[in-house]
Formats: sequence, structure tokens, C-alpha cells
Amino acid sequence: MRILALADLRGATERIPQVIDLVQREKIGAVVFAGNILGKHERVEAYEKALAEGTPVQMDEAYLRTLEDQAVKEFEAFFDEMGKLDVPVLVVPGYLDAPLRLYLQASLNHEVVEPNVDMIHRSFKPLTSWDLVFAGFGGAIADDTREDRYALVYPAWEVLFGLDFLRSLLPKYTPVLIFATPPRRGDIDLDGGKHIGHEVINDLIKTYAPAYAFVGGAPEGRGTVEIGSTLVVNPGALRDGSYAIVDTKTGDVIFGQLPEPAMQTA
Repeated sequence: MRILALADLRGATERIPQVIDLVQREKIGAVVFAGNILGKHERVEAYEKALAEGTPVQMDEAYLRTLEDQAVKEFEAFFDEMGKLDVPVLVVPGYLDAPLRLYLQASLNHEVVEPNVDMIHRSFKPLTSWDLVFAGFGGAIADDTREDRYALVYPAWEVLFGLDFLRSLLPKYTPVLIFATPPRRGDIDLDGGKHIGHEVINDLIKTYAPAYAFVGGAPEGRGTVEIGSTLVVNPGALRDGSYAIVDTKTGDVIFGQLPEPAMQTA
């Protein structure tokens, strides 16, 4: 099977029609998306400022709801387009994809009418034709912080136990994992010149030994690393046109680049 790996759309909705064309052209069997439908927004900036200052987040509630309404529109647009594909689409939310409540609402609504799209954050989806089970955990990871309205952040202990259900699915299926946070290994976790990976992802990969782990949240870390028998793939930012295609039969990984979207004329 050929898996198209994507991450970090970050608000660049003009890329989505290109993805639809790519799936058809490259005979893709499944699509994985490792988080960040949204770009960096004022809610995240307010959260990061408050976190740095050790103060509560300060934002006008009415304005906050306006920003959240805009986020819903972006979530809906993404899932609408992914629902047009005739292959499985497996997604997890990224650090920027908050509020989680509205993300889950949008994704689950679309799962009903577009059954090819599965949100597998803290969940799983077997693809029985290939004896694979896809599972994932979204959001960023912190030592002891949890946030899901302004940004999506989980404490490391919660992530560590978040995939325990996989034990009952092995060894019947070969696992494939999707994370919105990369492991700490090599340069696959680079973002803004900093290593943002977390060791808990390394631990999960070592525990469940997936054939592949697809990761997002670190656009500068595009590439692959190996952790044990697992090939970890960071496809780069879809915002910049980056993607990766993995052939599960041959093990080959091809990194590709979409052209700049055509300018629309009036």
C-alpha cells in the first residue's frame, strides 16, 4: 500500500485541492495527517504569553468566541475536502487545533457522512485488507500541563498511557502510529531551530514497535529516523507543499513537493 503522509497545513487551505489531485495521481491507498489544520492564531499567542508569565490567559470572551467560530469553519472545510477522497484518511489534531471540543465535533460529524475519514486521536482504525491498525495521539506534550481551549497540550503521563488499548490488538494487526509531536531523535523534531520532540513518544514507539510512525509539528525536521524497527517519518509542512509517500511493500519513502498554487483571478 502507498500511504500519503501529511502534516502542518497551518491554514493554507489552498493546498487541499492539490492533495486531492495527488492522491488520485499517485494511486494512494491511505492518507495520514499528523495535525495542525489551523495556523498559529491569537488564542495560541495569548496562551503562550500567559504561560511564560505564569498568569491566567487574558482574552475577551466575545472575541474569543469569534475566533473559535472561525476555527470551526477551517475544521469543517478540511474535513469536507478529505471526505471527497475514496481512500481512508486518518487524522489527529495538532497543538494549534484548539478548542479540542470543536475539533472533535467537526471531525465526528464528518465521520457520519464521510466514513472514509477517521479521527484516531486516542483511538484506532483497523485497515483489515492490509492487516494494519492505525492509532494516534495528537497535541503537544508538556511535563505537567493540560490545555485544550487555547491550544492542545497534554501532560506526558497522560500520553504515555493513552494508547494502552493497542495491547489488545497486537499481534493480530501491525500498528502504524500518528503523533502531532515528534520523538526526540536526530533532527526530526526541529521547529524554529529548536528541538521540540518528547521522549514519551520514543517510549511509545519502543513499546508498540509500529512499522511506521508518522509525526508532525516540526516543519524543519522533514526526513526519517529509525527507532528500533520503526521508521519514523516527518513529511514536513503541507503549508509549504511538502509531503511524503511510503510504500509499505518495498519500504521506500519518497519526499515530494507540491507546486505553488495557481493564483486565482477574478
